Amino acid sequence: MKNRTLAIFGIGTYILTILSSATDLEGYSVVPLAFIVISGIATFVFYIMATFRLWKAEKGTSILFISSAIIPAIFFTAQEGTLLLVVVNIVR
Repeated sequence: MKNRTLAIFGIGTYILTILSSATDLEGYSVVPLAFIVISGIATFVFYIMATFRLWKAEKGTSILFISSAIIPAIFFTAQEGTLLLVVVNIVR
């Protein structure tokens, strides 16, 4: 996968993450669960692909990138106690 394709895929996953975090006035999700799961899987795949791409060039940057995705997810899971919200990726 080329850098441009990876960048477009990353932008697409970010847009999916924004769209999947839609809520109503009470704070309940209005997006179907399947869309949320697809968004979470796409984001996970992007993080893995970007980490492999960065690993070839700069190992330190790669470690910082993946830890910036994992650490907030761990804290959010510990705070809320639900794994589904990590998949939703509301941390953003």
